[in-house]
Amino acid sequence: MTQKNIKSISSKKQFLTIRLSAIWSSLFLFFSQSAVAYADANAKDASNYILNDWIAPIFGVVVVYLVIKEFLNSKWIQGFAILFFGGIIYAVIKDPTGILNSLSNLKSYFGL
Repeated sequence: MTQKNIKSISSKKQFLTIRLSAIWSSLFLFFSQSAVAYADANAKDASNYILNDWIAPIFGVVVVYLVIKEFLNSKWIQGFAILFFGGIIYAVIKDPTGILNSLSNLKSYFGL
């Protein structure tokens, strides 16, 4: 085997390891929280339940995966941009009323 083939195999193994660990941890988190999630489903509104307990964590895992992927490819600016905008979108998904209240209070904060 040549040196290039060994590096290629090593890189593929690292990428596969990262991908499998991300999948494993998300599945573990899902199954560890699933009983609690079903118990809380009756106490919450359906839209808040879906956004907070399903969409936001899945979106967070996708953002983290994309950031790691960009960092591994040495695309630092794209990685930080995905992290920044993904964080903003995650905050809006997780607590939309809090974000809207903060935006409505900006006028009084600046004295306008």
